[in-house]
Amino acid sequence: MTAIRRDPRLHGLSHEHHHALVLVRTLRKAVADPSRLEAAGEQLDRALVDTLEPHFLVEERLLLPGLAAAGEHELVRRTEADHAFLRAQAGARSVEALAAFADRLEAHVRFEERQLFGAAERTLDEATLAALAEHRATAGCSVKAPGDGAAST
Repeated sequence: MTAIRRDPRLHGLSHEHHHALVLVRTLRKAVADPSRLEAAGEQLDRALVDTLEPHFLVEERLLLPGLAAAGEHELVRRTEADHAFLRAQAGARSVEALAAFADRLEAHVRFEERQLFGAAERTLDEATLAALAEHRATAGCSVKAPGDGAAST
């Protein structure tokens, strides 16, 4: 498979997807060996706080409004639905729930890399793309939309 050429300002979000896929692998190992469920659940809890939730917030505050304004409503709906599912299921610890979480997270990452980010590159303005690049430099800090005085953590 040929690597996707990505606008450098989206590299930070793409890099975070790598970590999500490592988590998917960990969760699938726990599904195959339930003695690993507790440790995998703890890793999921840390990932939700450290990487997944901040990643979701950046997309929701910076990426999705611009895509919605450009008429990419179906991509926005799919992203929001995935985020809602992943947030709701993150605390579940059954084999079935972790398998469903891993499957959805992997599908979500693939969707964003193959569809959402391509649409972002075609439609987002320079200020929004610059704000996404800045996110990488300040990962873990407040997320502020361009021209927005409010911040969210």
